[in-house]
Amino acid sequence: MSSSPPSGPRPSSSDPSELGFVRRPMVRWLDPHQLVDTAVRVLLSGVFSAYADYRELQALEPAEMPDRSEQADLWLDYVADLGDGWNSTYTVATLLATEGLKLDWDGETYATERGRILVMGGDQVYPVPKAAEYQNRMLGPYRAALPCAAGEAPELFAIPGSHDWYDGLVNFTSIFCRKRWIGGWKTVQRRSYFALKLPNRWWLWGVDIQFGSYIDEAQLRYFAGVALSHVKPGDRIIMCTAKEVDSGRKGIEIHSDRDVEFLEREIITPCGARLALYIKSGKHYYARYEQEDGPRQHITSGGGGAFLHPTHNLPERMDLPGPAGPVAYRKATTYPSPEESKRLRKRIWLLAPYNLPLAGVFGAVQVLLALMLGLHLQDRHVALGLGDLLHAVWQSPTLFLLIPLVIVVLVGMVRFAHDARGLRRFLVGTVHTTVQLASAAGFMIASSWLSSAFGLRGAWSLVAFLGLIFLVGGIGGMVGMSGYLWVANCFGLHGTEGYAAQHHQDLKHFIRLHIEADGALTVYPIGVDRVGRKWTLCPDAPAYAPWFAAHGAEPEPHLIEKPITISGIGRAC
Repeated sequence: MSSSPPSGPRPSSSDPSELGFVRRPMVRWLDPHQLVDTAVRVLLSGVFSAYADYRELQALEPAEMPDRSEQADLWLDYVADLGDGWNSTYTVATLLATEGLKLDWDGETYATERGRILVMGGDQVYPVPKAAEYQNRMLGPYRAALPCAAGEAPELFAIPGSHDWYDGLVNFTSIFCRKRWIGGWKTVQRRSYFALKLPNRWWLWGVDIQFGSYIDEAQLRYFAGVALSHVKPGDRIIMCTAKEVDSGRKGIEIHSDRDVEFLEREIITPCGARLALYIKSGKHYYARYEQEDGPRQHITSGGGGAFLHPTHNLPERMDLPGPAGPVAYRKATTYPSPEESKRLRKRIWLLAPYNLPLAGVFGAVQVLLALMLGLHLQDRHVALGLGDLLHAVWQSPTLFLLIPLVIVVLVGMVRFAHDARGLRRFLVGTVHTTVQLASAAGFMIASSWLSSAFGLRGAWSLVAFLGLIFLVGGIGGMVGMSGYLWVANCFGLHGTEGYAAQHHQDLKHFIRLHIEADGALTVYPIGVDRVGRKWTLCPDAPAYAPWFAAHGAEPEPHLIEKPITISGIGRAC
């Protein structure tokens, strides 16, 4: 452990120039500018990652293996998918910074301590890993939550997720792999992966699987060297990766699970160790699966601050790759519960007010389509009927553009239905395209009749018609998208698209781990149902106290389920 550095003066105002960061709202995933920016970065990162892997440069750094095994027991914290909106990220950060949390379950109180080690399990920033986004959405909130530690400073380890990789890992490496301070936490690692030796024959391996495709050769050599030189028969390993895929569906390439299976088969099992706990991020909920005929636990945990993913479509049972063949797991607990997840689905109908810029794009497209059909000429827009509209389509001088446009829309909708497979995907995309085209026609006809009802003539009638198309088409287009996502989600599709656009900031969580003196590992999943909304600056508080305190009701952490105990070496497995 390291002594905490001087914290510097506490801010006396909430001005960003004094705080050093901007308190950002939740990411607007359907904002047109955001969609384009993210899409371009995803495309570029995919192209460049096929030819260059930053992990190869990291291999030039010393292959360190931090050893924290000297303590009799040790507390660790795990958080992932953070760095989104201020309210959710800062709420979780303050809970992680609190020296002790007392949590009740079924009449029993469990006293937990702040982790002497904090592990960030991927996607430390959203939506893209710009330096400013890291500062505003992650570094600033965590520095404000723990400006410095009152005693020994906790350490911080991190593995990158897909969003950290969108710039080729440049900013992630600068922040987490240079042994710098993040508030009162001290970063230690030199590479984007690590093997951390813990007390009582436990290990924590943080594995960087880039975009879920493969583990690089240098990283394999690193873990093989650790296993050969330091891991002993009977040791227990906690493995963390930053990629989550829906393993419950057939036909999906489960790259991240295959990577874990490869490490277990080729490196862990030959040295006599055992993978006891596997933690994955990427999906923004808590889901614990337990091995049906063994002690292993499989936990998905991504509740550090990002939007919420649904849990009601998770399978009751799933098979994951194992060194000796598929391993069967059954669902034990989810947070939020499936019932709560279903109740949140109705928020999909609020996409229009949540995403007004996209509604504006929808409206502008409707106006452009009306102009392409020549409805602005003469009085074609007056008392428009379906026959008149079809006639306008046929006579349109841009018909040669309309047909390819419809084909592009169809291809786009089929691509958008990525959760479906084969013929089902094509049918879903076709139905969605048909509904959108029919809706566009309906909006034009409705706007025509509404503008005629005003009794306007000439240019004013045309202005009213185009204005109504923009308004009705924009809002109606978003309502149509809401309807599509709602119906699709009822059939288990579009969980990410349907819930990401809600910007839901509540129902967050993190995991607290305790390696006890007798060798057992206890897992405390800690949830917070409602994050803080209003904050009061505390300029006169002690140096180590959070900069902001909740105004009104404090966020109330609680156990998601009864603590899970996993036996260690020397006890029955």
